[in-house]
Amino acid sequence: MTRTKKELPSVLVQESTGFHLGISKHLENAANQAAAVMKEKFDDWHTEDWQYATTEFTQNHFVIAIGGGNTVKAEYAALLEQHALDIDWIEEVRFFLLEESSGELGWESAYESLIDCFIRPLADRLIAHSGRRKLAKRLELERSASAKEIETALAETLVFPFDLSKVSDALEAGDAQAARAAADEEARRYRAEIVKRLGASMSFHMIISGIGKDGGLGAFSPYTPALAVKRPAVTVIEQPSGALRVALNRGVLTGAGCVSLIVSGSLKLKAIGRLEMEESTDFETTVMETPLRMLRETYEIAEKVYIFADERALHFDETVFSFRENASVIRTKAEVRQGSEEDGVHVMLLHGFMGLYSYINFLIRLPSAWTVSALRRGSDAKEMPDGNIFPHYAKVLRKAILQEWRNGRPVATGYHSIAGIISDHLLLSLVGNKPGPLPAFEDLKKQDQLIVQALRAAGMVQLATWTPSDIRHIGQTARSLAAHMRSGSRLDYGGPRRVYERDTDGKMQLNERHRESVDGIPAAIGTFVKIPTTEYFMKGINSAVRFVFRRTQIQQRLSNREIPYALRIVGGRLFKKISFYGLLKEIDAATHDANDYQMRHLRALDIVVKYDIPYISIVHNDDFMVSANRHRQEYEYLVARRMEKEGVDTPEDLSVPTRLVVLQRDSRKLTVDPLNPHLMLMATSHEGDRIAREVTAAMTRFVNENLAAAIERGDTKPLPSVARWVEEHA
Repeated sequence: MTRTKKELPSVLVQESTGFHLGISKHLENAANQAAAVMKEKFDDWHTEDWQYATTEFTQNHFVIAIGGGNTVKAEYAALLEQHALDIDWIEEVRFFLLEESSGELGWESAYESLIDCFIRPLADRLIAHSGRRKLAKRLELERSASAKEIETALAETLVFPFDLSKVSDALEAGDAQAARAAADEEARRYRAEIVKRLGASMSFHMIISGIGKDGGLGAFSPYTPALAVKRPAVTVIEQPSGALRVALNRGVLTGAGCVSLIVSGSLKLKAIGRLEMEESTDFETTVMETPLRMLRETYEIAEKVYIFADERALHFDETVFSFRENASVIRTKAEVRQGSEEDGVHVMLLHGFMGLYSYINFLIRLPSAWTVSALRRGSDAKEMPDGNIFPHYAKVLRKAILQEWRNGRPVATGYHSIAGIISDHLLLSLVGNKPGPLPAFEDLKKQDQLIVQALRAAGMVQLATWTPSDIRHIGQTARSLAAHMRSGSRLDYGGPRRVYERDTDGKMQLNERHRESVDGIPAAIGTFVKIPTTEYFMKGINSAVRFVFRRTQIQQRLSNREIPYALRIVGGRLFKKISFYGLLKEIDAATHDANDYQMRHLRALDIVVKYDIPYISIVHNDDFMVSANRHRQEYEYLVARRMEKEGVDTPEDLSVPTRLVVLQRDSRKLTVDPLNPHLMLMATSHEGDRIAREVTAAMTRFVNENLAAAIERGDTKPLPSVARWVEEHA
């Protein structure tokens, strides 16, 4: 077993939406923390008039409903190690089961797991501590009772099992109708057993379970019809194979005094994110998609939820997009969260200055039907001239979009911060660099037409995207911050009010002050990058930072900070992965020929209008790095051009969506933290967490509306997830 004695204790951080999360290095430590919380809740019940002790039975016994699985076995081991002797299990604890199944291949009985992994070893420990005769007397057995008899009596005293023997007999006989009748009868019996002891509310002191990769909880997998029933009961769930599960239902799971969920193994982060997220989608639909969501119905339910995760549970898959370019092969890695809908929407995200993990909230929170890929930049571009770096990234994105679109998958793209430059180069790749009128769609090359069709179907999402004109914005907001720190003057991250003006043809161009600021972007970064020793110097910084963050205690301190979990789980990985030399090269490339780039950006906006590409900009009103006023002016320009093209009078009448979402802070007082609004996707505070949810909700609506229109036009295939969304928002 992995040595963990040097590991710092994990802390439980209550997230802004109510639930508590502890992140441990290993499953063993997560299980230890879960066992400690169980003991804490037991002590609360033991010493106080707890609201969930409403009957004589619940006043005399701490009652747990328990599920199965390997993670629960780890908690059994922790309970035995820590609390076998400081809890009076015989007198004061009773177990019911969350579910049992008959006829299901591969099903591991929660009852058998409880007996094998907890009751038997508990009997051994109690015998070793008290002696066999004394323990036999407590269990009202003969003094000569064997260890096996004591074990059996202990199980009969502590555990209230399901009895599916009649169900199994009927299934083996091939009588499905009799099996269902027997299962219904057992559900009624088990409910009566619970109500007799806990009352009609069926409120357990604690529920202990694991979480499935698909967000399954207890016996409930996605789209189980019984998820709609909120009244506490015991239900029968028929599986597609004909197997039958008898289980405590949603009303019981949400009505407990505490819900303890221990999570391990890969690819569980998606399920946790779906618990936390807020969507514009109807809540009950999200419960059907991810049953764990039932625990987010109200804040009062959510704050009773405790999740204990090991680091393996908080990782995503990695995939590689591979393309042949002339005689060479280009490979780009991506962090991927697979969607539940086969060949459904694929969202490709391009990250900003802070790197791949700025997209952790999207990987977690976007609809579970979607596949979400956060593309890495790769190392190929480090050796390229400044002017080739972002066109190279755009070429890789082109290849990825074409590959998915040709395979019949709709593709949405999202760009954060500096990745807006990639967005512009992608659009400019359709028409080349020659000035003049844009060609008609029919005159584009075949591959370029396919790119346009893909972008039309799902749209482009700009997330606080940056351009060189924002240099002046940063300068003004930096001066405001400096004045505030120096003399306490009022903070203002609004920046210049106007960025653009119209030329004689009605086209946008930078106003004089912004032209001067763009022309005056210093060449210091470019000069520094070109010094031969710079790369080695920056790699030395990288090595030093990564050496520090390889230390277990540093990683644990990041995991245990009072910040949203989306940042806690990536803090160590962010600094271990980031390339400071690559970052420096990108900053230099972003300011390469800044005035020319700014003009290319405006041409990219004209391309959006020309080829009818849905477009949404999302920016925070007080973004330190990016001008919300610039995004407003660009939105006004796009809308005016689109209304003129379509011949309509209001933005609401446009057939091709052009949207702007300007996020606002909660507090009247502007925070000194200047980066949190810009890092909306990383969520460095609980307000940032709220912002991230607003972003995902806006993006969910935008992409689904675009796809619904594309499906109606026959431009892409029908998708059940889109049909459900349309039905709910009709």
